[in-house]
Amino acid sequence: SSPGFVNVSFQLRRRTRSARFCAEPGVESFDFGGGSVPRGSMGAKVVDMEDFGVVFDIDGVLIRGKQRLKGGKEAVEYCEEYGVPHVFLTNNAMDLESARADYLSSVLGPQVRADRMICAHTPLNDLPDEVKQGLVLVTGFSTGDVRDILLFKGFKNVHTVHEYAEKRPYLVPNKLYPGRKLTAYEDPDLVISEEEEKVSAVIVIENSTDWHEDLQVILDVLRSDGRVGSSMDEQMVDIYCCNYDFVFATGFRNPRLGPGAFMKCLEILFKETTGRELEVKSFGKPFPPAYRTTERRLAAQSKSGTVPETIYAIGDNPRSDIAGANRAGERYKSILVRTGVFNGNLDNDPEDPADYVVQNVEEAMDLIRAIHTVKN
Repeated sequence: SSPGFVNVSFQLRRRTRSARFCAEPGVESFDFGGGSVPRGSMGAKVVDMEDFGVVFDIDGVLIRGKQRLKGGKEAVEYCEEYGVPHVFLTNNAMDLESARADYLSSVLGPQVRADRMICAHTPLNDLPDEVKQGLVLVTGFSTGDVRDILLFKGFKNVHTVHEYAEKRPYLVPNKLYPGRKLTAYEDPDLVISEEEEKVSAVIVIENSTDWHEDLQVILDVLRSDGRVGSSMDEQMVDIYCCNYDFVFATGFRNPRLGPGAFMKCLEILFKETTGRELEVKSFGKPFPPAYRTTERRLAAQSKSGTVPETIYAIGDNPRSDIAGANRAGERYKSILVRTGVFNGNLDNDPEDPADYVVQNVEEAMDLIRAIHTVKN
């Protein structure tokens, strides 16, 4: 190390880039050779704001629960002030984009625009009309009525898995539904009508609030032709999963099980009962539809109407944020922070290594500015 500096390495997939923090009191800087940029230098001059865009994950990057994380407010304000194309890409799908933008604004401070909020369910907008016209079963926790998310996106015939099960209590025999005096174990009326409307699709929007009921009913639907009770040699009903996060960060110190854990259980049960692999149409991170939507939203903010040459994706979850960015294309550069799911002592994640690893979003923005700062 040079005198007065401490080397800090940002681990890359193919090489290691070293950044240096100046040890003088109150003066810290990134140095990539040919000049250094002070940390927190919000007024740093950059080459061209449209050369790059920023993708912020939310939970574990900007906020954690209802707590604002260091540098989050300033990072968003910087992008707004200097016209940096940016979006908020979250696997949180508990409510509509407008509601999630309002919530982030209330915690973070700066007003977040709804058209810059990409939730895990946002790509559902692009599904064809034939899917939106059919009978769709939906499950997942929502801050409101989960059906409203799909109705807002143009779906016409939406029911929750719970509603579907209530009318068919024989599907979950050890559950006593309201208004029933007998469990389905004792119920003699188990006749399935041939005229029953077929389910065309199942959508898992968020984490199930009743794993037993949801696993059993969805499994029955997926093994059928859309009418539970029938049995098919091939999968006739599509299932869409909006959020495949196996775990996620909250205010609690240890990560919580997410919808990805639920889907893993469903996949195992389907394989055990059919001998086939479950075919899932996946949205959210780390899957391509989320990043194609991201590119369209970033291009819409660019004066040229084109996708930025470099897109920095800042996230805390290696399995979703980092894996997704790494697979999304050469223009993406992944930045892993230690304020959420990834918070251990490792230099980088061994399975899904990021291009850069920093402490928090403040350091991530300092890194980006350092790369794009004009050398005097």
